[in-house]
Order: sequence, then structure tokens, then C-alpha cells
Amino acid sequence: MGMTSCSRRTRNGFVRSSRSRWKSSPIAGGSSQHTLRFNRPAIATLALIHLWGRKGSNADRDTLIRLATRKDRSVAPASSAGLARILEIEPGLFKAAMRVAFASMTWRWKSYQEDEAEHARLEAERAAAIDAAVSAEVDWLDGGAESAWTTWPKERPHLRRGSRIRVPGPVPPAQFDEDEAIEIVHVDSAAAAQWLAMIQAPPKGSIGWRQEVVAAYADWTARMNGLGLSVDTEIDRDPHDWNLHQYALFAERLLDGTPMSFDPDLKLVTDLPDEPFCEVAHTVMHAADALYFNDPQRTASRPADLRTKLVERVIALKRWEYAGDPASSRIDMESGGIIAKMLLNTHDPFNGTYSYLPPLLVDRVDPLLATMRPLLRGGPTVFVALCTMKLLLVAPRARHLDFVLDAVEAWFDRTHAAGLWITAGIGGRVVRWFDAAFAEQPDLLIPAHPARGRIDRALGNLIGVGVAEAHELELRVEAAAGDAHASVAHLDRGS
Repeated sequence: MGMTSCSRRTRNGFVRSSRSRWKSSPIAGGSSQHTLRFNRPAIATLALIHLWGRKGSNADRDTLIRLATRKDRSVAPASSAGLARILEIEPGLFKAAMRVAFASMTWRWKSYQEDEAEHARLEAERAAAIDAAVSAEVDWLDGGAESAWTTWPKERPHLRRGSRIRVPGPVPPAQFDEDEAIEIVHVDSAAAAQWLAMIQAPPKGSIGWRQEVVAAYADWTARMNGLGLSVDTEIDRDPHDWNLHQYALFAERLLDGTPMSFDPDLKLVTDLPDEPFCEVAHTVMHAADALYFNDPQRTASRPADLRTKLVERVIALKRWEYAGDPASSRIDMESGGIIAKMLLNTHDPFNGTYSYLPPLLVDRVDPLLATMRPLLRGGPTVFVALCTMKLLLVAPRARHLDFVLDAVEAWFDRTHAAGLWITAGIGGRVVRWFDAAFAEQPDLLIPAHPARGRIDRALGNLIGVGVAEAHELELRVEAAAGDAHASVAHLDRGS
């Protein structure tokens, strides 16, 4: 969590996807195996794509399907570069190539004790299964029945374990198997992620079957991220690259799925252990925000439901519960990213925290504010307050007054310490928000306003903890109140 966010904004200001928040996707960077540069097999495959595009030869088409199973995975960067051409001529070729590529993603771990003949036999079975997958895809493109996506093996996640002290005595075989069993068949999820990234690249309607992939591998993905394990489980070597793309697409499933499927699908995220949940929910929430804020026709109902459920899970994190000193500005790598994301911020421990909501779209945040209220009352208060004020100061709106007052009152209930209000600058940010709100809606200053009592208490508390800007603002409020009284008296005399 907490890695650099470099998402580019659209003309409307928001980001189109979550892929650029972390390291570049496998297609965009990495070794020459993942790029076209210096990758002769990939360059040759791209040439064959264009030759097939010009000649329309079924033999070339079938060769491209076969090449997708190569162990060097060179077809992925070639297919990425030629994807527009493939979709223009025969979109089914891309689906067929991706499906056979996924059928070839498994690999076997070979023990030095394993018999060579047995290993050769199992490798021959794997090759035969790949051949059958290629033949099935060729038949489908020739008008036959469509095959299903390959089911990946039920491997277990590799857990990070601390040093353990063994108690003397016999160890039951079942316990030995549970602790020491070695997975034999694995999935090359990083290579599969290259294909998953490709179905995100074109406009959403260009590949109508993208949710097929999400559904086919949702259970495998959740299991490899620790679904059902204890909340303190730590996953070692998680399918990071795969997660970035699978869960960005899974956000579409959550927002566009049926009401009946929403809760069961969401449990594949919320029932993960704390650490993988923070990683996964970070991706899901950012992708869901992009879908909601970029589409003015999308209602806020499902995005609000999603944020509500994820906020509930964030509050259940052990690191939230044991946040400690509310005046401390320390925030851990694990929970900082997801807490910030719930408040429409991106957290980077090296480059700071900022809100990714652009001013042009700030009016669409109103239905989501209620989902954030539970965060105001607990957790790492300094960090929550910082993210909240950065969001609200994107484009201050006077209509958010009740939310701001709730936040300020909750934080004062937690602490009056200078570490929050002075050192972290929260007091100054609150005053800046009030100043902008008063400028937008001057009647907030009149004594008869329903919220004036709460406003005065907030300013009094800010002055009490030493926020100098609050004293200057209070003088303006008093002056405005005096002017209002003078105007009323003048009108009374005139009458």
C-alpha cells in the first residue's frame, strides 16, 4: 500500500482506471520479455498479426492461437500492440488467444527427488491439455461450440510465517501436512495479468465478455488472497499484478451486478484478512470511484452501498481499533492507503497525501459523504482529519457545513492536543474551509442562522487550542453580527 499515485486525469478531471496508481503494468514496463523492444519472438508475432490482417489466412490465425501458449509469453506484448487491429478484423481471435493462454498458465514444481519418468508423463498430460484447448478454440472460430475458460488449480496462498518454537513430542501427520505441504501445480498469474490488462485498455463496450473472465477467476483470486483465513494472516508473494487488474474489473461487477449478487460478491473482498483486504479494497474503491465520477448518468446508490460496506470493514481493522494516540500523525503502510481511499485521497508515505477528486466533479461527492461519517469518530484521528479536510478543500461548498461541524466536533471529542490542531495543521484547514463557506454563503454569519451556535463553539474551541487564524475569523463573525444588528435597528427606526 501507499505506493506512488501517478494517475492521469481526464478533461473532466477524473481518472479512467486504477492501473497507474502503482508500478507500471507488466505490459508497460519490466524486462524485455514483457515488451516489444529487444523481444524478437514478440516482434515476429506482431508481424504475423499484421500479415494475417492483410491476407486473412486461417492458417496464420490458427498459428497465432498456438503461439499464445508459448512459455516465453512473448505473444502478450505483441497482442497488446496489435489489439486494435485484431478487434477490427476478428474480435473472436483475441478471446480465443487469451483463453488458450490461460490454459497454458500452469506450471509444475519439480522436486529433485521426483522420478524423471513421472515428471515427463505429467508434462505430456499438460501439453495434451493445451493442444486440446487450441483445437477447441480453432473449432469455435470455424463455427463450432464455444469452450469454457480453463479452471485453474486450487493452490493455496503462501503464508508469511514468523519463527516458531517446536514443542518436543510427536507431530500428528495431519498437522505436518498442514504446515509443511508443498504445492506442486502453480499458476503464472503475473503472465496472465498481461492479458487481463489488455481487456481493460479498449473502451468499455469494445470487449463485451470481460466480466466472463472476472467471474471465471473470482474464486481463485479470492482464495489466493486468503479468503476465509484469520484476519491477522499475512500473504507472502501474493498475485500482485493479477490483483491490480482483476479487482479493477471486479469493481465493475460490484457496481453493475444485480442486487442479489452484490452482497455475495462483496464478501470476496470484505472476508479477506486485514492485510490483503487493504490492498484489494484500495484497488476496488479507486476503480469504483472512477466509474462513478466519470459517468454523470450513473446513480450514487450502488457506489454509496459499496463505500458503506468497505468503511465498515476498515473500522473493523485491528490497526484501526488500536490506533493509539489520537494526536499522533503516524500512519502505517498497511492501513494508510485504504483509509485515505475511503476519503477520496491517495496516500504516499514519500510524496504525501492528496485528494484525487477534481473540482469539476466535487458536486457528485454529496451522496457519498454520509458513508464517510463513521470514519470521523475513531482510528488514526490526525490522518483521518487530514484526508477529510483535503477532500473538503478541493472546492469548499457551504452546503457541507453540517458534515464539517460533525467532523470538527468528533475530533475535539477525541483530543484538544496541539499535535492535531496546530502541528498537523488541521485547525488552519478548518478555518480556511469556514472562510470559503462564509464567502459563498454570507448568511452563515447572521446570528439567526440555525447553525450559528455550533459554528461559534467550533471557532471557540479552535481559539482555545491556539489556532491563530480562528481568532481573526471570529472577529469577522462578530463584525458581521454587529452589522446585522445595526441593519435591523435601522429598519426598526425607519418603520
